[in-house]
Amino acid sequence: MMEENRLVDGLKKRNNAAYNLLYTFYYPTIERFVKRNSGTSADAQDIFQETIIVLLDKVPKNDFLLTSSIKTYIFAVASHLWLKRLRQARRMTKLEDEDEYELEDLSLAEWEQKEERLAERHILQRVFHKISRHCLIFLTRTFLAGATREQLIEEMGYRNTHTFDNQKYKCLEQARKTIS
Repeated sequence: MMEENRLVDGLKKRNNAAYNLLYTFYYPTIERFVKRNSGTSADAQDIFQETIIVLLDKVPKNDFLLTSSIKTYIFAVASHLWLKRLRQARRMTKLEDEDEYELEDLSLAEWEQKEERLAERHILQRVFHKISRHCLIFLTRTFLAGATREQLIEEMGYRNTHTFDNQKYKCLEQARKTIS
């Protein structure tokens, strides 16, 4: 928090080093978001520059109060600008298979949660594409559908709980290997 206060002070004083830090630490997140949502690296650079312009305008004002982390604030501004651009271009598509929504209705914390959920969903999709069909069914039924151990032993044709536990271990290891 102390580092963020120093960063905001640097932004208020229009310190170039503070703006360089923003680019170094926060641009990659914005670029990933823009690329994942129908954009290019050039689009991400434009959006990030527009975000910096917003900061140049807002931060020096006396009534500016940062109520979230600087990362959350930058992401909210940049994502708002990008999605606004998509809407204006009539290219707005569903984001990562979620329903379209209005940005103005979301708080910064909700944006951060939504970004985390999208990242988690992306990891799950990658895992599900790389593991065996048997493990995909097993893990989906176990963790997502909430089937009980007894139901799965019967459905999957296992002889006992030891076989079930072995299979669970093997499938979890298969999934872990795809993540690392």
